[in-house]
Amino acid sequence: MLKQTSLAGFGGDRFAASAAAETPLPRLLVIDDDNLHRMIVCRTAAKAGYAPAGAATFDEAVRLAQEAAFDCITLDLSLGPHAGVEMLGHLRVIGCMAPIIVISGSAGVTCDETLQMAKALDLNICKSMAKPVDLAELRCCFEKLKSDRATAAVAAA
Repeated sequence: MLKQTSLAGFGGDRFAASAAAETPLPRLLVIDDDNLHRMIVCRTAAKAGYAPAGAATFDEAVRLAQEAAFDCITLDLSLGPHAGVEMLGHLRVIGCMAPIIVISGSAGVTCDETLQMAKALDLNICKSMAKPVDLAELRCCFEKLKSDRATAAVAAA
């Protein structure tokens, strides 16, 4: 059995805490009225190094989007009585520049029209995925966005 060594006496805890404070996890807003799907996307995001927040309703998504800045958003186009198009309009109004991943079970034409509208609104739609979502592809997408974010941060410094 290997013995774990603590670095507490050598400033290890302080270093870990300061490193964590300097590089917070990117924040992800998961907007989906399907509890199971929302939980799966949140769990996949957490494994990819994100701090996910889930919204089950349009009103909850609006509130969260207004309260905090998110580094990425996943959006289901069917939100009960509200359409994802309404959420896209709200994201435009609040000036959201975060990459948006559309994850939807909507028919091809509905999804295509929504994506065209999002582009017309100058929203950053980076990916469109069908339900049920391919979790490996979603995780790769999250990791690429995180890598792009880190590269942009280094370039800005």
